[in-house]
Amino acid sequence: MMLTASYIVAAVAMSGAAIYLYLRLRLFLTATTMLVGALLLIYGPAYLSFMLSSGEKAMVIQRLSGSMGGKSPIFSIIEAASPDFAAIVISMNFAIALMFIGVIAGIEIVDHLIPKRITAMEAALTGWNLQPLKDDVGGTRMLLLVIACLMLFLAWVSIREDHLGTIKAFLSITDDESGRAAYRLNHGGSPNYLYRVLLGAVAPMLIVWGLLSGWINRYWILFVATSLLFLAVMVGRSETLSKAPPAFLLVQLIVAGLLIFRNRMNWWSGLGALFAIILVLCFSIKLTILAYDSFGALGFLYYRVFEVPSESLLETFGAFPSRYPHTWGANIRPLATIMGLNYTPAFTIISQLWHGTGDATSNALFIADAWIDFSYAGVVGFSMLAAATCRSIDAIYLVNGKTVLGIAMMAAAFGGVFTLLVSALNTAFLSGGLLLAPLLAGILVKAIRLLTRTEPKSIPASGG
Repeated sequence: MMLTASYIVAAVAMSGAAIYLYLRLRLFLTATTMLVGALLLIYGPAYLSFMLSSGEKAMVIQRLSGSMGGKSPIFSIIEAASPDFAAIVISMNFAIALMFIGVIAGIEIVDHLIPKRITAMEAALTGWNLQPLKDDVGGTRMLLLVIACLMLFLAWVSIREDHLGTIKAFLSITDDESGRAAYRLNHGGSPNYLYRVLLGAVAPMLIVWGLLSGWINRYWILFVATSLLFLAVMVGRSETLSKAPPAFLLVQLIVAGLLIFRNRMNWWSGLGALFAIILVLCFSIKLTILAYDSFGALGFLYYRVFEVPSESLLETFGAFPSRYPHTWGANIRPLATIMGLNYTPAFTIISQLWHGTGDATSNALFIADAWIDFSYAGVVGFSMLAAATCRSIDAIYLVNGKTVLGIAMMAAAFGGVFTLLVSALNTAFLSGGLLLAPLLAGILVKAIRLLTRTEPKSIPASGG
């Protein structure tokens, strides 16, 4: 009875979030709508279908092809190993429902704290499609300096660590998926933390900012430098030997390209953007994955995007608190240090429990870490904080309408929101750029205006 009720509560919360997205947020392409839309896309009906089908892999693809998929191995393992599997599912369903409630609450809190700015932002979004693209910051020379320095640093690290050689060696492994997986585990990704943060959190924003500013201001050296930065970033992201990092940089550029022309989504623009994203992801899968089980590249894409996140969430809830108690902050490194505890990342515990190794990582939704640390209170609190951050980004950077910086920030926000879907909140804030990118952009804008000592002029793009 309680299990059925939990599914009903989760479905009602999802429906309420969908209605809120359509009626209150009105499908404008903002950081807030990206957050709510992405959560509904991955942890809405897709989550329910995965759980209700007992973890059937690529169920939708299989049903459309008239067949039936096999059961997810990790779903079967957790179900068999858990004396009260229903209690785990009940906790997950209620946590998902509280997540959507917390997200809506976080948005509404920001709206009530700064109502005038929100009203101005909504007016700017309403007229977005008719506005010319403008650069309301200027400072192209300082932007050029920042982009050139970042490009040289990324290129220097890539050359020193021989990223091109790593990529070439990985692609040379053919007909051996296990060999590729082992090579990816041992050689993929730079050990340089600063490089990884700049690569993932800062560079995408500067690429969009530099390309659009160089184009509008006809400052071609900035355009060229930004193009070189894009190449350096693609090399660095490809060196992770994973399909996601380079593919999602391209998706961020698709988001920016869409915003140049329109903001509010309709069926045609939505389907066009979705088709472009699917093409990019399928191409990346073809390059990095050799085996797809029985459901092909498209089925693998569906499984990886819509079902693996639910699997990872199940791993977390299957471990905490039925096997391990809530950590009450010890899973957060700074809090563990303050409390004088040894910091042990929860994902290593989960990996060891369900996969028999500490090397595997569980790409779970941000509320997974919230649940591990603070139970339902953490789920609500972290959800409110994530939503409030996204809404604040919109209020700060979209209030002036269709600007170069606003579009660059939305591209960065897309990366941050994606990180939220597969990682902890603090990781999304820093490595995902959800908080780091807006802060650095604000600092750069302040520096530009202090150095110029004059109000920047808005230069409309011809034909924009």
